[in-house]
Amino acid sequence: MKLYLKLYLDKRLMIDQGTFEYTSKFIRSLVEREERFDGRKLNEYRTIKIIPNYIKNAEGSCYVELGNTKVITGIKLEVDKPFPDTPNKGIFIVSLEFLPSSFPTVEAGPPGPEAIEIARVIDKIIRESRFIDLENMVIEEGQHVWLAFIDIYVMNDDGNIVDAGMLSTLGALLTTRLPELVENNGEYSVNPEIKTNKKLPLNMNNIPSSVSFAKIGNKYVVDPIKLEEESAELLIHIGLADKNIHGLQTRKSGTITENEFLDLVNISEDMHKKIKKILLNSVK
Repeated sequence: MKLYLKLYLDKRLMIDQGTFEYTSKFIRSLVEREERFDGRKLNEYRTIKIIPNYIKNAEGSCYVELGNTKVITGIKLEVDKPFPDTPNKGIFIVSLEFLPSSFPTVEAGPPGPEAIEIARVIDKIIRESRFIDLENMVIEEGQHVWLAFIDIYVMNDDGNIVDAGMLSTLGALLTTRLPELVENNGEYSVNPEIKTNKKLPLNMNNIPSSVSFAKIGNKYVVDPIKLEEESAELLIHIGLADKNIHGLQTRKSGTITENEFLDLVNISEDMHKKIKKILLNSVK
């Protein structure tokens, strides 16, 4: 166990299967006694730190620390043509990348399956909640709309990238200012060197959040750290906006009962209120 902890604190360069199984049993035994590796209660969230406008040259940005998990999101705005089937709506694209420094097993290169899946979860929650007012991102219907690139970078992975990535994305969206729009003979472009005071159109009554859980044994822990994620039978991500569920994703192969799920929804609703308050106070 001491060897595992030393390697983990050193960002764990290599662990054999036997050591991993031993550590998973230790994590499960802790949770069974309603204890956790980092001393939290089962339903206790880690400390959240939010720094908006972290990247000065981006249209919007936000750095988030969720415990030792560190994520940053930057937003870039361009003018583009709308999709043919939605000529009266703007466009946004969410991408997520684990930097090689985020965890020892991460290699440089294009986003892997986990990064793509997490980006899709965040995209779905934002899209289904209608937090971004796509109709008001239209410059000229059928011809020109705002296109927002939402780029999420994981700097340090200590678990629960979904919630951390969602928080940093929301903080970046809330601080986004439209760049100067230049028109020339009916064609539009942006002057990236000049930001206006116009905000990205958002539905402030539908601010979403995600709350994630790990099932370990027959118990659930909120905001799992990396060790808990690796030891879990099931990972659950619940996307909320006020009292409505706008996204639900499970990972791994465990099962959950209806009553267990309803309990997690109740916990998520309480967490959503707290997370939303922290977020708004940070970007006020």
